[in-house]
Amino acid sequence: MQSIIIPATKSLTVTNKFPNENINGDSIFVGNDEMCSYISYLYFDISALPSNIRILNAELVLFKMNNFYDDSKKMFSIYPLKDYFSTYTTFNNRPKVNVKMKRDFYPIITNVAVTVNVTYFVSLWINNKLNNTGISIISKNNSIIAEFGSSISKDTYLVPFIKVVTDNEFKNANCNPVGATKRQVRVIGTVAEDSQYEAIINIGVNRSGIDHTDNYYVADEYNNLLSGKPLHIDKTYNIAIIPKEKVGDVETLDFYGSYKV
Repeated sequence: MQSIIIPATKSLTVTNKFPNENINGDSIFVGNDEMCSYISYLYFDISALPSNIRILNAELVLFKMNNFYDDSKKMFSIYPLKDYFSTYTTFNNRPKVNVKMKRDFYPIITNVAVTVNVTYFVSLWINNKLNNTGISIISKNNSIIAEFGSSISKDTYLVPFIKVVTDNEFKNANCNPVGATKRQVRVIGTVAEDSQYEAIINIGVNRSGIDHTDNYYVADEYNNLLSGKPLHIDKTYNIAIIPKEKVGDVETLDFYGSYKV
């Protein structure tokens, strides 16, 4: 199995408090305070995923910024969008949602992150059976507002992402795809005894002439929970950059992660 992290590339919040405006900042907001409702949208660029892969699992990960306590009654829902959203989207001019498809989740927990299974959505996107125009996150009758990190959070640890787990078909398809630049990244380090470390390797490509950075992620888990000794890591990852790099494109490489509690 192999996993890849797909970060949100767009995010937006609309509210009837400002019906002809929107909120586009470090946070997205979902819920209501008995007077005003807040709806948020996220978009994930999945174009780097080959169409012939088989998805075993896909999870949306949202990083919480408030309400760190347990309340299983506060239900939130995710719907795929029928239309795109943009900086001109407002509460009075919202994209339509596919009401026949939704995923419910309960984010009011003590954990710093909440995960939602979106395997069905991603599988339909990959197979072109559902247009990938984004998702809507909504909560209708909770009298509570949840705050999550957005796609443009200055703290990169708060950016929402989808973690896609595939079988070996993805690895084979991604080794040398047509129209791609192949990069190898070697990771060397040590994981502490009796612990598990979740790592993300990211290559950012600033595209020449358009001042836009595409990010290509690979995620891995280093499991050393059953050992009383430090675990030495020396592993090489193949990362495909699609579309292929052109003259003037600039790469940056980042490695980050954290121990899993």
